[in-house]
Amino acid sequence: KNYAVSSFAKSLLDTHDNLQRAMEAVPEELRVDHENHKTLANLYEGIKMTDDNFTKAFKKNNLIKYGAVDDKFDPNLHNALFEYADDTKEAGTVGQVMKSGFMLNKRVIRPADVGT
Repeated sequence: KNYAVSSFAKSLLDTHDNLQRAMEAVPEELRVDHENHKTLANLYEGIKMTDDNFTKAFKKNNLIKYGAVDDKFDPNLHNALFEYADDTKEAGTVGQVMKSGFMLNKRVIRPADVGT
């Protein structure tokens, strides 16, 4: 029962990723510039509200997002895509996150794609 929705949850993750990419594509200074870039600012606001609703629904149903820079690399949680050269980071540390991972009821349904 706890994992019956995993297929449905996985299908929503791509949509969530696309919303994240859409928000990241809007330069920070234009996100709230309702005076000079009203249409873009309103579009950003609508995308953010939709993404926030996704995030709330995910949390309510125990679908937890994870994966951050400086996390300790764990092959059970992360999918290493490339080596991330950074002398300031300890070996085995996540240097870049390409795609966040998700857990459903503490079970990985999508590993985080990272550079280490």
